[in-house]
Amino acid sequence: MRKDRIEHAIRPYRSEDLPELCDLVNEIIRIGGTTLLETPFTVSGFVDHFFNQQIMISCLVAEDEGGQILGFQVLSYHEQLPDDWADISTFVRASPRLTGVGTALFAETAALAERYDLAMLSAIVRAGNVGGLAYYEKMGFVPRKIEKDVPLASGGRCDRVFMQYAVPGDHNRPRVIRETI
Repeated sequence: MRKDRIEHAIRPYRSEDLPELCDLVNEIIRIGGTTLLETPFTVSGFVDHFFNQQIMISCLVAEDEGGQILGFQVLSYHEQLPDDWADISTFVRASPRLTGVGTALFAETAALAERYDLAMLSAIVRAGNVGGLAYYEKMGFVPRKIEKDVPLASGGRCDRVFMQYAVPGDHNRPRVIRETI
């Protein structure tokens, strides 16, 4: 086993995970430059942003054998996307940096997307987030469009890359309608 890779389990999030999920995102925000999020969250603000603003399909976490959360992935319906599309967000602990966490999360999320008969997954990635772009490309996402010079709350600007993933499956069968897990 490589030093930067540890065994992990993927499971649905639990309410007791919320403070640790919030801390994980806040660490990434504080480091800066890789997420479009700029302001650290309180736990209630985290819940509002990730779970209450959209219709959540799933939130999966990766945890190590000791129960520490290594990353999480949220899949949600979004009002600006077609009904058979979902928005995906992925966050992996910045320190220590581990490999395989995002890949394991996506394997489970992709299976859920197929189960819910989604046709497409959509990710918005900050153009300067080279690691995030490489991750989504490795998972099979392709760039759909680039939004240039987007203003940030900090006064800065960045480009946003909209990426999409075609979910395999028979999209003509009856759909599971807006059921969440």
